Formats: sequence, structure tokens, C-alpha cells
Amino acid sequence: MKTYALVLIKTSNYERFFLRCRGLGIAIFHTERKPEGFVVKILEEDVKKLRKIWFIRYKVLDYLGLRAVKKTLKKNLVFLVGLIVGIVLLFLISHIMVDVDVIHSNKEIRDLVTNALKDYGISKNTWRKSFKEIEEIKEQILNDYPEKLEWLEIETKGMKYIVRIEERKMNEETIEKEACNIVATKDGIVKRVIYSEGEALFKENDYVKEGDILITGSILKDGEEKSVVCATGSVYAEVWYQVSVHVPLSYTEKTETGKVRWNLKIKNSTTNDFIFKSRLDSYVEEVHPLFNLFKTDIEFVRQKEVIEEEKTYTEEEALNKALEEVDAKVSSTLDEFESILYKKVLKKEQNNSTMDVEVFVAVLESIGEQQEFERELSGNNGDTTIN
Repeated sequence: MKTYALVLIKTSNYERFFLRCRGLGIAIFHTERKPEGFVVKILEEDVKKLRKIWFIRYKVLDYLGLRAVKKTLKKNLVFLVGLIVGIVLLFLISHIMVDVDVIHSNKEIRDLVTNALKDYGISKNTWRKSFKEIEEIKEQILNDYPEKLEWLEIETKGMKYIVRIEERKMNEETIEKEACNIVATKDGIVKRVIYSEGEALFKENDYVKEGDILITGSILKDGEEKSVVCATGSVYAEVWYQVSVHVPLSYTEKTETGKVRWNLKIKNSTTNDFIFKSRLDSYVEEVHPLFNLFKTDIEFVRQKEVIEEEKTYTEEEALNKALEEVDAKVSSTLDEFESILYKKVLKKEQNNSTMDVEVFVAVLESIGEQQEFERELSGNNGDTTIN
């Protein structure tokens, strides 16, 4: 890396100066006219050649290149050393785990796992384990205690390990039910019947009421009961709901500008604030936990500037928003085999600040529930009667 000098030249004959530079082998890389003279950019080693040009006065204004870098480093040496030391200390501190929190209601299990973790090097004031090491330790502990532990998770959060456990429960002897029916828990129209034991009493598109026996455990032949089983299966039916939602007509739209700033945040029981003053007026945060020291969380926060704009839904937009909320509200109660069949707006009413909407929703839903019934023996011949 070469070093250049910016030199201010004062003379009454600049043309003569440039000719003389050429004769002395002084390469001029840039010139700029100033009120006080010409500023020229030349190599550092050519500065001393200017002494041979007796009819000029010159002054070195600044250096560019390697010498400038050295000058800057020397000027900011204390800051740079402090920064490097701080980064090293921060790295060391953030890689020392100061606590291990084992979460489980059973003290015996907590102590068992705490001691096992300690045997594998996971304890207070130890060096942070890598992801691969943690996975290997988890697998080894589960292999060491197969009768005690079902599941184990080790999460690294800042300078703390959080360990969650699921205790293995020994399978208790299952008491088989002798006689049971699948009974409707809601009114609806049957859409699908799946069963492996018993007999279905309804078929597709039949209307059923709550309490109706959908699949019976009493097996009949020619009008007579031949056997009794515990009916098992699922009945899916179209059921109906009326859902009300309220949608604000005004909302705040946030648009990211692309401007991003980083900051540090301190969080504990008494403080939740940034270390540096934010230079953005309005922003959304993206938080990256750094470490935890003495019950204080230190976080890197990525602040993304946003422009907030107050907007108002049109009637159509508000209605679509209401239907989206209905979908979300109903879908949150359904499993993977259940679904919304169709929707119909019953009523919509616009007030000053909200739109109130009532929606009829048809849902494909499992409505069967297994219920036992009693068997009694009557008479001397051992015939079975059912209550």
C-alpha cells in the first residue's frame, strides 16, 4: 500500500511548476485549485524533491494510504485496545454458563438429571457446550435412565441452561371396556362413519341429535342380540355455529423503510431499557439474546425503522377481515381431520369505529363419544339384558 501526500503549492507561475515536476520525476495524481493555491496529490517520497523547486512555497496538508492508516491507529490506539479487550471479555463471559435450571415437579427426577448433567460437564460456571455436544449428552442420559426418563431437552438461553424433562410413566394395565356405544355429543348431519367394532345406526346425510347412539355395541341378528362389544370408531358430521366478530374500521399500517440500527438492551427486575439512545423515531424490534449475568439479560436488538400510517378499511375490506377472523377463531378448535365447510354472513352492522358481523359457519366435526353401558344377567338361563 503506497502513501500519498496532499500538498498545498503557492507560486506565481504554476505552469512552470508543473514543468519542473515533470523534469524531477514527480508524478502528480490529482490537482485541485483553491483560493490559496493548488492542492496536488503526490507520492510521499516525492515531497522532499519539492525542495529543489526554489520558486514555490509548499505545505503538506495530509497523508493518504498506509501512513494515514498508521496515524489513525495511533490516534485511536487506546480505544481500539479497549474495544478488542472488551470483545474478548464479552466472548469469554458469553461462553461461560452461570446457571443450570432443571424444570420438573418431582424433586427425585430433578436431582437425578442434575447429577447426570454434572457427570457430563453441564453445571454452573462451566464452558458452554456446542449443539453437537448437547445432543450427544441428551442421548447418553436417556440411554442411561431408560426406565426413568421419556424425554429430555436442554436449551441454551444466554448464560443459562434450561433443562426440561418428561418422566417415563410405566404403562398401567389397561382395563378393557366390555360394553359401550358411540353417542352423539351434538346435533348434525352425518357425513362420514368409520368404525371397527359395533354396528353403525346412521348413514351419510342422516340427521342426528345430541344423545343419539351412532354406533351401538349391541350386535343383533334377526332381531335378537347375539353379542355385546365396546363400539369403537369416529363419526364426522356437519354441525353449525353462529360466530360474532367486531372489526375496527381504522388501523395503523407499518411500512419498513429499510433503515436498520443496532442497540443493546438491559433487562432485569427493575430495568428494561437501551444502553444507547435510539436514533429512530418509530421502529419494530428483532431481539437476539446475548447472555445473562447476575440475573440481568443483555440483548442485541435490531431496530428496523417503520413509517406508521393511519388507514381506514372500506366496507368490503372490513367484511373480508371479519371473515378471516372467523376462520382463525373456528379453525383453532379443529383437529387435522376437521374443517370449515362453508360460511354465510347473517348480519353486518357498521358503527362509527367498528363493523359488527354475525356469521353462520358449517363445520365438519367429530361428534362421537364413547359411553359404557351396563350388562345384567337375568333369569336362570343366563340371558343377558342391557340397561
